[in-house]
Amino acid sequence: MAPTSSKRVKNTKLTRHFLIGNEAHLLPHPGYPEPPPENHTKGWKVYVRPLPNGPDITTWLKKVQFKLHHTYNDASRTIEAPGPFEVQETGYGEFGVEIRLYFAPESGEKAVYREHYLVLAPYGSEEQKTRQERENLIVAERLETVEFNEPTVDFFKTLTSEDQFNWLKVKKGRGKGKKPDFVFEGDVEPNAQLPEKAAADTGGLGSGGAWSVLYERQVVAQLREAEKVLDASLDEERRGMEERRRRMEELGMAVAAK
Repeated sequence: MAPTSSKRVKNTKLTRHFLIGNEAHLLPHPGYPEPPPENHTKGWKVYVRPLPNGPDITTWLKKVQFKLHHTYNDASRTIEAPGPFEVQETGYGEFGVEIRLYFAPESGEKAVYREHYLVLAPYGSEEQKTRQERENLIVAERLETVEFNEPTVDFFKTLTSEDQFNWLKVKKGRGKGKKPDFVFEGDVEPNAQLPEKAAADTGGLGSGGAWSVLYERQVVAQLREAEKVLDASLDEERRGMEERRRRMEELGMAVAAK
């Protein structure tokens, strides 16, 4: 293998978006042990994935380490490229999964950490919960971003090459004796950035919908609304605590007066 260059491209920053999440099913379900292990009611898969129309994730990500709950055998699972970067298991409880991302050697970058809380129960609006139960599919994922500031020359070439989109292309024949073409046939043009809108309505939050700028804005809006509800609940709880404190003081004074 040719030696990599340590020279860096000054005043340059490259960004890559990707998905971290999990899907879960009520057991029994196709693809999982039948019968399931004792007391295991859910089958799940935790993953690191590229955007549906984004560049090949293996151009920059070479290894992913998933650290599961200590009760699992071989709790530390390492998946190397070409992947897929995912771990499938069964269980009954939710927990945080530690994730360590290792970059391509030519990047000269250190590994970074992320964490994903495994979601096994339906969530969201009543409509979303009903759909998840009907389809027996829970999808909990979020958009993540890594930034490469002043990447090495070799890494910059990789991250700006058209080859990173080859995984999205379809082989098309050009006749006997001619070299085939590889063409893109999707609804959204391949791009390293988020598309403005998804190609089709995929059902929204919690259904495994395609990420887009519009979808991201919808998620942020929902989170802000949830924050308002939480703040209101906290205010109500604080008022209740103050009222209980006041009553305790009155009771103490009444006892002292006797």
